[in-house]
Amino acid sequence: MFKRFLAASFACAVLGTVSLTAYAASAERSSVQTGENESEIEYIYSEIVEKNINTYNLYEEILANQIIFYSNVSNGNITESPVTLDLPETVDVTVEKDGKQIDYKAGEPFSELGKYALTLKVKGSDLLGGNDNEVYYGLFSFWIMEASDDEIYADEYDDGYESEIPDQNNESDAGDTDNDNTAESEDPGSTDSTSSGEAENTSETDNNDLDEEEQGILLPATDKGRALSQYVTSENIRVVTNNGTEFFCNIPAGMTTTNNVQFDFPDNIMYKLMKDGAEQTDFNPAKAITARGEYTLIITDGDSANPSEFSFTIIGKYAKGITQYTVPDGCRIENAMYNQSGIRANGTSADLGAEGEYTFDVFCGDLYLVESFTLDNTPPEFTVNGLDEEGKANGGSVFIEMISDDIDYYVVYLNKEPYKNTLQLTDPGEYTVIFYDKAGNSTMQSFEIIYQMDGMAIVAVALGGALVVAGLVFFIITRKKFTIR
Repeated sequence: MFKRFLAASFACAVLGTVSLTAYAASAERSSVQTGENESEIEYIYSEIVEKNINTYNLYEEILANQIIFYSNVSNGNITESPVTLDLPETVDVTVEKDGKQIDYKAGEPFSELGKYALTLKVKGSDLLGGNDNEVYYGLFSFWIMEASDDEIYADEYDDGYESEIPDQNNESDAGDTDNDNTAESEDPGSTDSTSSGEAENTSETDNNDLDEEEQGILLPATDKGRALSQYVTSENIRVVTNNGTEFFCNIPAGMTTTNNVQFDFPDNIMYKLMKDGAEQTDFNPAKAITARGEYTLIITDGDSANPSEFSFTIIGKYAKGITQYTVPDGCRIENAMYNQSGIRANGTSADLGAEGEYTFDVFCGDLYLVESFTLDNTPPEFTVNGLDEEGKANGGSVFIEMISDDIDYYVVYLNKEPYKNTLQLTDPGEYTVIFYDKAGNSTMQSFEIIYQMDGMAIVAVALGGALVVAGLVFFIITRKKFTIR
């Protein structure tokens, strides 16, 4: 309780002041004129983004969306242990202890008791896309304090977890529980529900023989993964529904991926896969999912009224109409590249600009994913040869010439009915052709082929007409000669 009170006081008195300062700096860039012939320096506040790495009891901190360093204490937290920071050489550090500036040598641990406030600065010239006259800075603070006797005593009983000091009358029961997690209390009503659940989970873990790495680290909840929990390992995502069904996937729920998606299901799982709102009746879980679209895997677990849902999006290696690439909470974009040049990423998102090739190194815990695609918003080009200004082919045939080199496929309709795919069209009628590129952009054109006879047919018709006329003339003359007066 004493520690919680001090933490709250520290947050209000110290961290509250820091956040107000940060707000002012972020809302308005500060500048300093260094000299008559020197450019003006802009100081730009950058909030430090933090991620907890449970496996190693570390915190990953990101400054200016690019500079990464590690600490054994969370930003703004209280600790009884010495604090270490792993800072790159490009970061300049100013340290204040209990409100007074102190000397600090990079790499040295902080071990003395007190309140620390660190100002971390990095020059814009050391950042991708930064300018020489810019300096980005962030604030990192912590409080090293001595543990109270009550906390030390409590830690001997709760194995590092916060709890009240145990009653002496229950010490023997607590010891029995530590020695045998599967033991049942003689009075189930007196057993705490949380302790019971922990015992069951421990037993299940023992039965499945899963170590911490195999179990994975719990990912944050997301609306793309309803009624389920996700655990990330170095190889895949372990998914457990609220009803206890377990399966595996190579991506987390909510992921927008350029790769194929593969599931590993148990034999007794009950599910259906939806793509763009339509059920995929031919889905084979043994095969990877490759087609572009928005997917939702629905797991019923025998309870169709409360299904679990696992949603994701496949954009493939070519994409269109995307202005920002994002990854789910619990994941981060480590490196972002555009046409092999670095661009800025903001933890879980990166803004996209011009068309070209984008590559992102994505980490979800220890799971490493490479997402790479080409952004293409330009429709494909083709030409229909043989048309007049009115879009009609009086010559009886047309030839379609493809201009773009990224055309994926095309379809042809004759009189609004599907027609064979050919670039040489001769049958009369109204045509519509649609060409698609690899990103899904399309171009459509309609025209008409009018039936027209060839030269021999025209000569034959002309000769036939001449013979008819000659016959009529002969008949009229002959009729006059044989007229009886």
